[in-house]
Amino acid sequence: MKYEKSILLILLIIGVSFTSGCWNYREIDEMTIVSGVAIDYEDEKFVLTIESITPKGGQDVTMTSDLTTAEGATIFDAIRNLIMQTGRRVYWAHGKVIIISEEIARAGITPVLDYVTRDAEVRENMWLVLSKEKDAKSLLEGKDKMHDTISVHIDDMLQSQKSISKYNAVELWRFLDDLTADGISPTMPMAVLKTKRDAKIPLINGIAIFKRDRMVGELNGIEARSLLLTKGELKGGVIVVPNVGKTNTDITLEVFKSKTKVKPELIDGKLMMKIDVKLDVNIAEIKGTDDFISEKGRKVLQKEAEELVKMQIENTIKKVQKQWASDVFDFGGVVQREMPDYWKAHKNDWDKQFAGLIVKANAEINIRGSALTSKPIKVGE
Repeated sequence: MKYEKSILLILLIIGVSFTSGCWNYREIDEMTIVSGVAIDYEDEKFVLTIESITPKGGQDVTMTSDLTTAEGATIFDAIRNLIMQTGRRVYWAHGKVIIISEEIARAGITPVLDYVTRDAEVRENMWLVLSKEKDAKSLLEGKDKMHDTISVHIDDMLQSQKSISKYNAVELWRFLDDLTADGISPTMPMAVLKTKRDAKIPLINGIAIFKRDRMVGELNGIEARSLLLTKGELKGGVIVVPNVGKTNTDITLEVFKSKTKVKPELIDGKLMMKIDVKLDVNIAEIKGTDDFISEKGRKVLQKEAEELVKMQIENTIKKVQKQWASDVFDFGGVVQREMPDYWKAHKNDWDKQFAGLIVKANAEINIRGSALTSKPIKVGE
């Protein structure tokens, strides 16, 4: 694993530095190297669970992980109390993920952000993930045979976002930027535990919607894709077009490229947001025997796929407007750039402006090919 190898290399470098007389070096056996952390709130106390990694073995070195939990009146207090469990200082510089409980997210995550931004060792590119389990700790208690640590498993999933597009991968710095900026609300990917054979592994799917620093709602995987597409952040993924041409044929399209243009307009004094998306796709799978590879069939597929994408975008935006009035689409940012005078006049009541926005979406889909076959498979009689 790249992560484990990089940790070993860093430990070797630290070891070499011991002979150089550095005034502030730390012995390897005096450090608890954090791979990931889960933050919960129970009985009016913060509960921190860290996944720490330790190199073991001779020539064939492997990384083993351990979970340690401590509580405190504040997050910093809980971290210091971890030393009572480990006997070592906690080293954060190689942390991959911060998992936050839904309870904390709905109450307000400012206390979490306040500490992690003050600690010089916490990296700004650590991933933020919201746990949909009963607590955040549950995700770190999962078991995965492919990775030595659950934190690395979650990191791999978030790195693969562009191939899935059912959630957004959010680093700490990005969340903070959206939280403090005008005209946009932050979001965070959500995770649950799924049982697979004899293993329980975290699965990331969907997006948590925030209004300021509080979670107010959530979007499922398909709605998450529409959010990413609206923001011009869709890099890949698949679109399933059901019952094409009313033939009971479901067709899966793989997205290769997307481009989004969002333009605000004033019509009769009302603000409208026009969203134009262009997608290059490939026919990845045809669940049926009807021919949608021919020119005639492709036209039917193209039209229905465009209508589906358009409808999903508009429905997702309407849902967020009606239920939470939280501008996670960055429409406010677009208005600031395109219509600065309008923004100056309405930025103080942007939540209300966003909730009343008229939205018109348009989708243009270019079907590039059909993978390796030119016709659907038909079984002989």
